[in-house]
Amino acid sequence: QIYTGSGLEPIVTVKDGTKTLENGTDYTVSYSNNVNVGTATVTITGKGNYSGTKSITFAIVVKSISGATVSSISNQTYTGSAITPTVTVKDGSATLVNGTDYTVSYSNNVNVGTATVTITGKGNYGGTKTTTFIIVSKNINEATVPSIGNQTYTGSGLTPSVTVKDGSTTLVNGTDYTLSYSNNVNVGTATV
Repeated sequence: QIYTGSGLEPIVTVKDGTKTLENGTDYTVSYSNNVNVGTATVTITGKGNYSGTKSITFAIVVKSISGATVSSISNQTYTGSAITPTVTVKDGSATLVNGTDYTVSYSNNVNVGTATVTITGKGNYGGTKTTTFIIVSKNINEATVPSIGNQTYTGSGLTPSVTVKDGSTTLVNGTDYTLSYSNNVNVGTATV
């Protein structure tokens, strides 16, 4: 039997020789340990013309997590660190529990592009399921640039160096941003 999240009660056929006995008249059936993965027990108790009990077992096996649904993950903005958004995993209407029913791992989840989330079944679930999310670039307008001191006219285009920071992280010219200068030859206000 495959794990379903609720008590499994497979139909039992009881025979006395070639005669099929009737549930409720000749016997009753009870189940134990029949919810989670492992060995479940069916106990048949005689009734009416029959007495005594007989127990048989059946296995409950893991359910593949590949059939579960995973909530969509909205675009995430680049932070410079690994991005690990929370996912919601459901088996039908039941919300599964991270750490109990599955574990989550991430790959390609630092830089701009497509990141992958791998959900691996645990406990009553087995197998894996993957989903993706997009990491989008951060707007450079959020970076800080200290003011540039006055420059002395040289007759040539002035290109003073600048430091661009995202929080405490110093960004790299050519990797994280590019610079261009305008109105930077004559006396007046130049623009970087």
